[in-house]
Amino acid sequence: MRKAPCADLAELRSAFVDGALADTDRERLLSHLVDCANCRRDVDDLRAVRDVLSQTKNEPDPTPTDLPFRLASIAGPQSVAPLWIRPFRRIQPPHLSRTRGLPSRRRIVRLRITAATMAVGATVTAMGAVGYVAAPRIAAIGDPTGEAQAAFTSSLGQFPLASDALNAVMLADSRKLSASLSPRVEGPSAGTGATLTPAEAQAMMQRAADAAHSVSYSGRQSFMAHRNGGVIVAQVDVDTRAGQGSQVMVNNQTGQQLHKGFTPALISSRVVDDELLDLLERTYRLGGTRGATVAGRHSTVVTATRDGSNFVAARWWIDDATGIVLWQETYDESGSIDLSFGFTSVSVSRRDSILEHLPPRLAVPRTSTALTLSSATELNASGWSCVRHLAGLSLVRIRSDRAANPDTVQLIYSDGLTTVSVFEQRGLLSVVPEGSHWNAALGAHVRRGASGVATWQSGEMVLTVVTDGSPSLLAEAVESLPHGGGTTQTTLDRIQAGWARILADLKD
Repeated sequence: MRKAPCADLAELRSAFVDGALADTDRERLLSHLVDCANCRRDVDDLRAVRDVLSQTKNEPDPTPTDLPFRLASIAGPQSVAPLWIRPFRRIQPPHLSRTRGLPSRRRIVRLRITAATMAVGATVTAMGAVGYVAAPRIAAIGDPTGEAQAAFTSSLGQFPLASDALNAVMLADSRKLSASLSPRVEGPSAGTGATLTPAEAQAMMQRAADAAHSVSYSGRQSFMAHRNGGVIVAQVDVDTRAGQGSQVMVNNQTGQQLHKGFTPALISSRVVDDELLDLLERTYRLGGTRGATVAGRHSTVVTATRDGSNFVAARWWIDDATGIVLWQETYDESGSIDLSFGFTSVSVSRRDSILEHLPPRLAVPRTSTALTLSSATELNASGWSCVRHLAGLSLVRIRSDRAANPDTVQLIYSDGLTTVSVFEQRGLLSVVPEGSHWNAALGAHVRRGASGVATWQSGEMVLTVVTDGSPSLLAEAVESLPHGGGTTQTTLDRIQAGWARILADLKD
C-alpha cells in the first residue's frame, strides 16, 4: 500500500515544484528527499499535474466560424468604425443632432494628449514585453561536481609540474579507493648527497617543467592521500608519449579498474610556465639534496619550505638522467603527509611512437574559453564573484563556457603548489551533490576524496569549490566567497535583465 507523503512538508514540496523556495528551505527539502521515497513521488505527481495544466491552458477553445458576423450584426453600422476612436465619439443630445459643428480647440487638444499618452503606453508595454521575453531564464542545475572536477583537473594539467596520475585519481570514485590502513609501498629514499643552492633548486624545477613536454615514459605509480582519518589508495598505470599525451588507468587495491582515459599533450607556453614557477619561488624557499633514488633511478630531491618558517610544504624527486618528476609529496600544517604519489616502476625513453587505441579523454571541461585576468572587473560588474586573491592564493586563470554573456565561469587560484578552482554557474541547485554532506558551519555541501569539493547556492549562482589542498584551505576559500540567500526575480528585474542582454548583444 502506498504511504502518504510527509504532511508537514506539503507547502515546501508545492513551492519547490513552482521554483519559489528560498535557499534555506530548498536545502532542507533536498536533504529530506534523498531519504523519503514518498515525498519524491509526491513531487513527481505535482510536476505531472503542473505540466497537464500548462498544456491545457495553451490549447485554444473552439470558436464558431460565424461569430464575427453575428457580433457585427448586433453592433449595427458602428461596427465598421475603428475601436480606438470609440472613447472619443461624441454623443449629441437629440435637439442638437441636426446641427453638427466642428470640434472645439479644447477637445482637439484633449484628443491629441490622450492619443499621445496611449502611444507612449503602447511603446512602454511593447518594450517591457520584449525585455521580458529576452531575459535569460534561470536554469535548474543538477549535480555540478562532475563538471567542476573536470574543469579543475583540466586546469591542473596546464601547470608546468602537473601529474596526469593525480588528475585521473581525482576523477575516479574515491569511495572505491578508500582503505583503513596505508599499504606498504617501496617509496623514494632520502637524499644523501650534496645540498642544492636555491639557484640550483630553481634550475632543477625548470628542467622538470621542460621534461614534461619532451620525454616519453611508462610505468606504474602508487598513490596515497590521507583523508578524514583514512587513506585513499590507488595504483595508476601511465603511458606518456612526448608531443602526444598520456594514457592513464586507475585501479584500486584489488586490481579493479575504476577509470581510464587519455590526456592530450598541451601546447606549452614557456612564458606561462615561467610565471607559475616564479609564483612558486616567490611563495616558497626552494632547496634540495642530491643522492636519492626512486624505482631504482638516481634522483635529486627539491624541497619547498614556506617562506619565513621551517615548515616543509612539498618535495619533488626529479630524475637525474631525464628531468621527469619521479615522486611527489605534499604535507599538512603539522608536517604529516597529505598526498604521496610516484613511480614504483618506470621505463624512460625518447621514442616518439604513436599511441594506439586511445580511450576517451579523461576530462572535457565546459569552460574551454580562456579569458584574460583583466576581464575580472567586467565579470564582477555582471554579477560574477571574481576576487584577485582567495585564501592566500593568487588568481592565475579565468575560463568560461563562452566569451560573451557566459553561463559558467571558472576561476583558478594558486601559489605554485596548491590550487583552488571556483566553478560558478547561473541557476538554481536542484539536487544534493552525490556523496556529500551538509556542513552547516560552512553553509555548503562538502565531499572529501582525493580532492576537496564544496557546493552551495548564493543568490542566482551555484558555486562549487574544488581544491587539492587541505580541509582548512577548502574551508577558508568557501568562507571567503558570497553566501547570499536565494532571490525571487520580479517582473521588473526580468525586464531589466532582458534589455541588458539585448544591449550586450548589440555591443558585440
